[in-house]
Amino acid sequence: MKALGLSKSTYYHWKHYQTSRHDKQDTILKSQIFEIWKNNYKAYGCPRITIAMRRLGVVIGPNRVYRLMQELGIRSLMGRRFKKPGTHVDYSQRPGLKSIFETGFKRHSEPRLPSTAQINH
Repeated sequence: MKALGLSKSTYYHWKHYQTSRHDKQDTILKSQIFEIWKNNYKAYGCPRITIAMRRLGVVIGPNRVYRLMQELGIRSLMGRRFKKPGTHVDYSQRPGLKSIFETGFKRHSEPRLPSTAQINH
């Protein structure tokens, strides 16, 4: 062990290593996730697989499904459609325009002079 530069505790940890309960669950979940993904035309992503797993009675969160899908190297073949941001509001954004359109762009009867020309000395 001295030749490799390892301590005794590292060697004995490696010798008696057992996979954790969480890692064992992950391997089972990975196989289930892969089957759901494959049986649904490889179109299911993380949210849908989470719903499908919960319908099977498996309590799992979307972040864990996402992580396991990344470890498996799988992703949905369907992309999200781009949705343009909406600009619809319930109130008038330019209230002055309504009065211009109602008058029909009519000119005033007498020409208007700039405010500086109206000053009398």
